[in-house]
Amino acid sequence: MRSQVSVQGHQWGVLDTPFALRHANYYTRILAADCFWMQHEHNNLARSMLHFLSNSPTARVLVIAGFHTGRRNMAPFLVETVPEEGLEVEEIWEMDINGQRREWEADKVEESIGERKKWLVIARLKRRGCQVNGF
Repeated sequence: MRSQVSVQGHQWGVLDTPFALRHANYYTRILAADCFWMQHEHNNLARSMLHFLSNSPTARVLVIAGFHTGRRNMAPFLVETVPEEGLEVEEIWEMDINGQRREWEADKVEESIGERKKWLVIARLKRRGCQVNGF
């Protein structure tokens, strides 16, 4: 069986387009990579995630983002916006370029630009209240 891939543009938070209406609660996996640096768009991004995320208890959003733009730009999305918009963090950690893991720290003192470019955050989000592990 061959997989089908389709690429569609989407403006975060605009949920009344033909594509958005046709794919509401459609996807069991959503990948969000390096799209958290615009804090003024955090709510729109989370609304789109929740809109497209399937109602299946195993549906998840995988978040991957480098700290090159600074932790203070992405932390509000994970700490404030995610719960405000009906999602929750199931698991979260930081990983460096060598695969070393460390605990996620939303309020960690900013590292030097050279050091923070080596690290990223990885998180798994689910619908708030969902009880089944996704991956």
